[in-house]
Amino acid sequence: MNEKTNNTIILITETYPFGAVAESFLDKEIPYLSKSFDSVIVVPCHYPQEIERIERKLPDNVSIDISLLNYMLSIQSKKYFLIFNLVPYSILFFNEISRKPKKIFNLRALKKAIYSLYIAILIKKWVFKFIKERKINLERVIFYTYWLNAATLALILTKKKYPQLKLVSRAHGGDLYEERYSPPYIPFQEQTLNKLNHIYFISNHGKNYLINKYPDIRKKSSVTRLGVYSPNFTTKFSQDGIFRIVSCSYIVPVKRIHLIISALKELGLQRPELKIGWTHIGYGPLFEEIKNHAITALPKNIHCKFLGFLPNHEVFNYYKNNPIDVFINVSSSEGLPVSIMEAQSCGIPVIATKVGGIPEIVTEKVGILLNENPSPEEIAKAMEFFIDHPEITQQMRLNSLENWENNFNAEKNFSEFAKKLKSL
Repeated sequence: MNEKTNNTIILITETYPFGAVAESFLDKEIPYLSKSFDSVIVVPCHYPQEIERIERKLPDNVSIDISLLNYMLSIQSKKYFLIFNLVPYSILFFNEISRKPKKIFNLRALKKAIYSLYIAILIKKWVFKFIKERKINLERVIFYTYWLNAATLALILTKKKYPQLKLVSRAHGGDLYEERYSPPYIPFQEQTLNKLNHIYFISNHGKNYLINKYPDIRKKSSVTRLGVYSPNFTTKFSQDGIFRIVSCSYIVPVKRIHLIISALKELGLQRPELKIGWTHIGYGPLFEEIKNHAITALPKNIHCKFLGFLPNHEVFNYYKNNPIDVFINVSSSEGLPVSIMEAQSCGIPVIATKVGGIPEIVTEKVGILLNENPSPEEIAKAMEFFIDHPEITQQMRLNSLENWENNFNAEKNFSEFAKKLKSL
């Protein structure tokens, strides 16, 4: 690396910039990193699924390094590597067992811990090579892992040889809340947190959750929310007698799309005179199952559409060109969903469950906050509210837009975040 470089940030991602979905919010963040740092190096760990792969144009001072990606592809087929390389890390592993014996002696948790450490060791070997070959001046560089995961653990292990290495990480949802998993366990979480220079949470709920578990991290924890840009339009509401609902998520169990179907069925049968349109944006392993269930379960007065995967700009095109009366999210666990930020930036009110950071974005001013485990009847009642109270709903649309502007505007949030990183 050129020794004249003033400051560089090395961003380690899962699939960005090649993945279209999971880390698409980095599209809003990258321009602000590029303005605050002389050089931004994006290092993806994996290629995404074929359906998600896209090409992105990045700012001139943002480069993509695929050496880690290629290394991971080349080495993981070598089965002997796992056992041979875990031996030197036995102390780390046994420390984990001593910290959480009840969890880790579950076979599934044990396998998860072994695999996580294995991936961390692979990435650590790459980091050593990367620092040497690039001639990294660690006094002028910040490593930034987008997820609190094995890549973060890898850099923690690297700090044993390079204690001056500066490492920060974001914490979202799946990399934060142990309760999302069965058994409820995220490997090496405490050992990773102890050596981080700073942790940036996307919600107050996430910050408080982890500080309650590990009080020592309080001084190096802060909240820096994600955000979305203004779409420069507001979504129309329906004026043709059809009530239109939209949901947007990956179709996996935690999103509980089946609950939306049950609620719509309840509402459709209670009020057969109503015409209701429901559109779901997103795909996932349960796509066909959920789609078939909706087609067979919903009454005739409810029309459903499953649009599958849409790139982010096409999601906004849909919001621009179609009337939408309410956005719905009934997940059992969340961080702070970007999908809700996007809906509010278009002036769409929201129905959502009181989980994770959702109460920080959904209040009675902008929609309806359901309990953590709502019944189909409760969800149907929330939908019905928007049908029967058009004047209140209109005010909620205005409030949603205001809430986005005040709290989830990408320009404000990412500019502030980039300044915080540079100050390190």
